[in-house]
Amino acid sequence: LKEIEREAIIEALRLTGGNRRAAARMLGIGKTTLYEKIKKYRIE
Repeated sequence: LKEIEREAIIEALRLTGGNRRAAARMLGIGKTTLYEKIKKYRIE
């Protein structure tokens, strides 16, 4: 499940050109939550 979440975040960031705010909106989560997950999964 963690890998699926990680891949969803990576895909959302790819589709938004790295725009974290837009990626969070796309995923239906807050930007703070997205930042925490990026840090947790060590996504660059």
